[in-house]
Amino acid sequence: LAEATLAGGCCPGASRNRFAYNEAGQVRIRAGLPIYECNSRCRCGAECPNRVVQRGIRYDLCIFRTGDGRGWGVRTLQRIRKNSFVMEYVGEIITSEEAERRGQVYDRQGATYLFDLDYVEDVYTVDAAHYGNISHFVNHSCDPNLQVYNVFIENLDQRLPRIALFATRAIRAGEELTFDYNMHVDPVDAESTRMDSNFGLVGGSLGGSPRARGRIECKCGAASCRKYLF
Repeated sequence: LAEATLAGGCCPGASRNRFAYNEAGQVRIRAGLPIYECNSRCRCGAECPNRVVQRGIRYDLCIFRTGDGRGWGVRTLQRIRKNSFVMEYVGEIITSEEAERRGQVYDRQGATYLFDLDYVEDVYTVDAAHYGNISHFVNHSCDPNLQVYNVFIENLDQRLPRIALFATRAIRAGEELTFDYNMHVDPVDAESTRMDSNFGLVGGSLGGSPRARGRIECKCGAASCRKYLF
């Protein structure tokens, strides 16, 4: 991999970015920097250490009903190592204009699952309401154990990153998985992705649109809780 990087012939090297993973597949770059994984045009095999997100979920996870009014949640049944890939946020790719329209409908229903892909510009949104995976049920926390990274594999269009969630610390078996729906990182380093959703909230009209909504009370219970989701 080091030779490929120097030669500029492998995915991160060709795009002049660092390899994101160590030999164990743990992310080693800070949030805000893009991850470029190997793809179908690479000569390396499926076990290449630069193929992590594309292998999918490797941990046993389960959906459960929370007891504090946050609706459904996700917990891990296995211990997860720090900086390990946990899951990808999956859904329909729609335009921001369509997201505005759907967001108004979802707000009236009291539940939306819109994730803005604003890595370089706000053009597309992921909607996990009708198509997705277990990430659909992951709750917000102001002190999360998952961090969002933008990943590029078969597609290098920077308007369309894949959204991967990595562990910020070691996570115990049985612990709930969470990430910050209103995450902000240094925009100088390109990423300002934010979650535009109200996972776990049921009933009531939230009003507004995905980008113009009334304040939503946070129920994460963290010591550092900001009291409001948005």
